[in-house]
Parts: sequence; structure tokens; C-alpha cells
Amino acid sequence: MLDGTRHMKLAAAAIVLLLGIAAAATAGAAVKDPSAMILRQSDLPGWTYEAEADLDDYLKKPLQAAGLSGRAAQYYGVSFSQQKGSLKVSGVVLTVSSPAQARKVFAITKNARDAFVRKLRTRDWMTVSVPSYGNEYRARVSPPGNEGIASAELIVRKNTAVWLLYVVLERRPKPPVAEIVSDLKRFAAKQQRRVGTG
Repeated sequence: MLDGTRHMKLAAAAIVLLLGIAAAATAGAAVKDPSAMILRQSDLPGWTYEAEADLDDYLKKPLQAAGLSGRAAQYYGVSFSQQKGSLKVSGVVLTVSSPAQARKVFAITKNARDAFVRKLRTRDWMTVSVPSYGNEYRARVSPPGNEGIASAELIVRKNTAVWLLYVVLERRPKPPVAEIVSDLKRFAAKQQRRVGTG
């Protein structure tokens, strides 16, 4: 693991995972392949890019408990430069068979992220304004403290796809909030293009 912290790593490149028991979603509808929708190495040129064949339990368990079936793919990338510092980008794309199921996945993902953050007892998160990347979204930032670590996350539902983008910037002196928001928007635009119509 690149940074030694499991909670910062939503990893895996082009790996498909069943969220529920069924290999395809209910009602016979085809579930899109999320591995075609995640950010790729070409989206993060020169970055270290890792793969891992699992979805973090804090997301997987509540989705399974809700009886949702679908597919998921994840990725994780990290870069470092003297000017920028350490920048980590990770994300998940989840696909299901209908917009109604995707609305449930979106709500569960938001709740799971909230519960996870509360467990970590990190600084407060504040909602930020970003362009609309789908039918529903939530964007928020954890401003940097004196240690110089800023975090931002975006959860989006686009039709039958739900995606989570997580960005961590570490640099001293600490970066301004506007910089982490700018990074979030930059990678969100790339992720939006990959997801397409969802």
C-alpha cells in the first residue's frame, strides 16, 4: 500500500465486483461495466497507479444489506512533486440496473461515507459548490490543518451509475482550500467524461 492507510485507499483498476448475490441486476436489465468508467492510468500520466480486487467493507456491507446487486470498479493513484506536494486520487464507480436502484446506492454511499468519517474523527467537513456532474451530487472538503493535509470528496449519481471521487493533497505550508477544490473539479471533469451517460 502506498500510504499505509487503508481508509485513504479506494483501490483497484478495472476490477469488477458483485455487490449482491446476483451476477446481473434484477429484472434482466444489463448492468454496465464500471471498469470502462473509472479513471485510468492515461488520466493520471506519470502517476503511480494501483489495483486491488476488493471493495472496502464500509461500502460493500451496507449495499449488500440493502439487497442491491450491481458491479463496481475502483482505482487509486498518487503523485509527488516539490511544487505540488503529495496528491492522491481514488474513486469507485458502481453500476446497477435502474435509476431507482442508483438513487438507493447514492443515498447508502453518502451515509456510509458519513459514518466512516465520524469513526475517523477527522476535522469537520464543509459543503462546497461544484458544477453538476450528474442527476444528484454532494461535494465537500476537509480543510487542511497545520499538518498540511486537505481532503475533498464528491459523490455523484448519473442515471444508473454512482461514482465517488476522493482527493487528498498534502503539502507544507498548508495548501489553500481553493486549491483542493480546484483539484477535485479537475479530476471530476475527467471522471464525468469516463462515466458518460451513466
